[in-house]
Amino acid sequence: MKITIHSNLVDEKRWQKGDRSGVIRTQTAVAECPKFRQTIRLDLGTLPPYEVGEYTVDLEEAISVGDFGDLKLARRLPLQRVKTAPATKAA
Repeated sequence: MKITIHSNLVDEKRWQKGDRSGVIRTQTAVAECPKFRQTIRLDLGTLPPYEVGEYTVDLEEAISVGDFGDLKLARRLPLQRVKTAPATKAA
């Protein structure tokens, strides 16, 4: 699956429940495959934002079996940066 990041802007949302609190940090990306093209949010946790560019994600690496036999998608997708060919200079 192809993941494209157009901006390194990080959205931070603070939450509090009783005596617990935290920050949810996400980054917007576009996920696409032959069946769909959709804007998604990537959970960053405490990691820095992804650089602008194209990535791939191996869905077999991102899926596991949950405690009750259901399929679970990883909270943090294992993105791999796509190497782009260097631009050639016009003569």
